[in-house]
Amino acid sequence: MPAVLYTVQLGDTLYGIARQYGTTAQAIASANNIPDPNLIMPGTQLIIPTQVMEPPGGPPPGGIIYTVQSGDSLNRIAQRYGITVPSILNLNNIPNPDVIFPGTKLLLPENTREPGMITYVVMPGDTLYHIALRFRTTVPDLIRINSIQNPDMLQVGQILSIPTPGIGHAIYQGNPNKRMAALTFDATYGDNQTTTLLNILAQNNIKATFFLSGIWLENFPQLARDIAAAGHEIGNHSYTHPHLPQLTVNEVTDQILRTGTVIRTITGRISYLFRPPFGEYTPTILNVIASLGYLTIMWTVDSLDWQNPGVEPIVNRVVNNIKPGAIVLMHQSAVQTPQALPAIIEGLRELGYSFGTVTEVLDP
Repeated sequence: MPAVLYTVQLGDTLYGIARQYGTTAQAIASANNIPDPNLIMPGTQLIIPTQVMEPPGGPPPGGIIYTVQSGDSLNRIAQRYGITVPSILNLNNIPNPDVIFPGTKLLLPENTREPGMITYVVMPGDTLYHIALRFRTTVPDLIRINSIQNPDMLQVGQILSIPTPGIGHAIYQGNPNKRMAALTFDATYGDNQTTTLLNILAQNNIKATFFLSGIWLENFPQLARDIAAAGHEIGNHSYTHPHLPQLTVNEVTDQILRTGTVIRTITGRISYLFRPPFGEYTPTILNVIASLGYLTIMWTVDSLDWQNPGVEPIVNRVVNNIKPGAIVLMHQSAVQTPQALPAIIEGLRELGYSFGTVTEVLDP
């Protein structure tokens, strides 16, 4: 089901908001885990499920169907997706380009991201040989696709197009021959512990991977830039953190592409790692993710920090279940994670583990 993001205003009620979007108060309460539908606070952001019909004919080849969000304008949508306002107008019967309503569905033309290709930025130490191994392709294919004149002269920051595997798959572990672990943090709601976590990682000279949702990026753009400036890797975690198997293929595509554009706009980074919300996927969703140029990254060890079981249980769960090439799942919003993180780092180092980003742990 499509959804829009709405910020509660003074005087709002769930019933009034529901009437505005053609849904029910119960549906909004369920989508946002609201225990008391009669109590909502101004400034709270709600995910509003909508029932708006899709435009006839579906999206053009390579295009998507986009659900207008509160505060959107055609210009903002065009900038977010790297397209033009006239191209949107050409595909949609919009009587007044200056007025668009939340919940309305728009056909958007093909995004600039090349389908079936990972967009990768060359890092220090990269060679075509290692990149080919990492992405299960060949050096000759990389040379041909990117028109590389001198394979020995890759430049840090150079952008490469890399073909994705024909069939999508989920990655749960990095290189099992590396005694290395990747610390990963999912961010969806609230700034919470982000600054504290960044300080702990900096004190221990560790680069991690942060999977950011689109709504988190737009709510906390400076924190997102802080993550990037500190040298951490940024992954895509969807836009509104929905249950992907409940969405159509077009809606899944929108969730991923929209967030990828927000990541690039706010941080200047190009992401090729995607973590499905709740760890949920289907074979079709995996293929969609791959076709959009992303690798699906799951985890080897779930710290269960989101359950707030206590600092010691979080530490023990990670340290006792670690294995070479492990990808460790944590959350920037979990209250006990900042207390547990230093002990996790110390415990893994005592076991002889080093740390790297997901990309570094995947590297053969």
